[in-house]
Amino acid sequence: MRQSITKWAGLLVAGLMTTLFAFPAMAQNTGGVFGPVVNEGHRSAQYRLAIVPDAAGGETAHAHRLHYQQAASGAVMWRLVAQAANRPGRDLDFDFLQAELFWQVTPDERRWQSGFRFDARARDDGRPAQLGANWTNQWALGGDWSARLVALSAVQVGDNAADGVFLQTRANIARDLGSGVTVGAEMFNNYGNSRNIGGFDEQSHQLGPFVSAPLAGPWSLFGSILLGASDAAPDTDLRLWLGRGF
Repeated sequence: MRQSITKWAGLLVAGLMTTLFAFPAMAQNTGGVFGPVVNEGHRSAQYRLAIVPDAAGGETAHAHRLHYQQAASGAVMWRLVAQAANRPGRDLDFDFLQAELFWQVTPDERRWQSGFRFDARARDDGRPAQLGANWTNQWALGGDWSARLVALSAVQVGDNAADGVFLQTRANIARDLGSGVTVGAEMFNNYGNSRNIGGFDEQSHQLGPFVSAPLAGPWSLFGSILLGASDAAPDTDLRLWLGRGF
């Protein structure tokens, strides 16, 4: 049973990898539906690739993200993130550098877990910096099922900063198949600036399936396909993450 689950997950990930690399490398949505739980002693690094085959102007867009994270205690974890991406009509270049602080506020034994993540993002080329405050929640639904819901907010600071608060939500539902294999569906909702929130099709809404599976040793692989549910969202967003624990 365990071998068949691992083989099935491997086929799903391999299929996604084939789809990803059929397009020129480029990433759009490298974000995740992050949970509130902090495990004491945790250390890991991850590379993320996101590809939008038909971005603005019919071009392929991509992003490459690398992060390292480490728990400072059983309730606090920090993370450093660097991302490079291409913009329409431009080559791949630096996108942002971000520092993040996770804080789990509920005891480990609860079926409902809650916490916060605070972000500080730096950018170049006259683009404003960004400060974020995010609230994340996770529920054990019984059996092998779980769910997450995240509310995100950010403000711009510095030169060319826009007024208002940028708002997003993210959610997923997942099932643990055993042997470290998880499958599920996730949803990303970007509502835009609080001073000028438009209608549904003017916002970016995406949803789609994902699979996460262990590889040899400390390595793991995550793949997902996000489909646009609104006019402002890309039709397809392909994502592949390679992680390593320490």
